[in-house]
Amino acid sequence: MVKPQFSNLKVDLWVHRGRIGLSNQNLCLFHDSVESGSPILDALNELRDETRPAQRKLTFASCSRRGTLTNMRLIVDAEREDLRVMNIRYDTDNATIEMTDEGLAVLIDACTAWLGGAEDFGVSPRQSSLKPKELGILDRESGELWFWGPVYDGP
Repeated sequence: MVKPQFSNLKVDLWVHRGRIGLSNQNLCLFHDSVESGSPILDALNELRDETRPAQRKLTFASCSRRGTLTNMRLIVDAEREDLRVMNIRYDTDNATIEMTDEGLAVLIDACTAWLGGAEDFGVSPRQSSLKPKELGILDRESGELWFWGPVYDGP
């Protein structure tokens, strides 16, 4: 069940099919105001304080972009051999970000920067403090999450 404050967010969520950063698998978020993007940070902060595993589902208002997604699941679980930081993935209509506490910290930092005015940047497991050899297979297979708006509309 989706909490009302995480439902029908006025944020664009879409798949960019092409290389932006280091990955060919890119999810993008665009907000035209801090207020519209803040529920994402609220959901991440709620997850920080919950018993593992924990998750939140976010739904997004439809937009006119190609590759639009309408659902995102945020999952925080214990670190394991295949997942040390985070895995960003998507299917036809859903985005999923599965993460450990390390990945949650990386994503909270990125979302805080986005809401503070930063844009045109991506986040992935490579932003963690772990060395590439320490990443699990799901970390290495992860896509990137890119943050846009209000000045930059996206790639």
